[in-house]
Amino acid sequence: MTRRMPGRVFCCLLTGVLTVAHARTGMAGALRAYYDDPPQCVVVLPGPAQAGIVAGERIAAALARQLSSRVARVIHPRERRRLVRDMAVDLKHSADARHFAAAVDCPALLRWQVLGAGYDNALVWSQKHLSLGVEIIRARDGALLWQANATASRSSGDPPLSLFSLPIAILKVAEFHDNDDTLASLLDDLARRMLASLPDLR
Repeated sequence: MTRRMPGRVFCCLLTGVLTVAHARTGMAGALRAYYDDPPQCVVVLPGPAQAGIVAGERIAAALARQLSSRVARVIHPRERRRLVRDMAVDLKHSADARHFAAAVDCPALLRWQVLGAGYDNALVWSQKHLSLGVEIIRARDGALLWQANATASRSSGDPPLSLFSLPIAILKVAEFHDNDDTLASLLDDLARRMLASLPDLR
């Protein structure tokens, strides 16, 4: 006697694929203030320590890498941490941020927030997703220069052709969960799409 699959699992089997990448970009663009006084240097600020599926510093590093292809000078997270430590400032405070920007001759700040993140698993199908909101502000007065938000995901699934192939499908999902390359690809894709609307000032 054949055992029927639950409807939810059956849907996952039908829609599952080996590895699928999705990205969606929301509102994005530079404002008038950006063109009036385009910054030649941007400091990438820290965000939350954890974003559900990845450490916050990895998100900041991905944003800094992509930003380097659009702006002449970028103060990356590692350099920022060293300078902040040496100067004993807290960039969460606007006065300290203004002082820091003036001291390092870098007038703009990139700040970001996690809008959503998660890992979904349905036995033979799995997905990682991350949504970010990013903006560049002028350090001296907090004026908004540019903003964007986007969502990216990676999914994996392999519908088993029989009960004998079910363990293999489950193993593939487990490997996807532990695959750091997939997460790195998601971060770079998300950062690249978000910063695509930023004018190239190099």
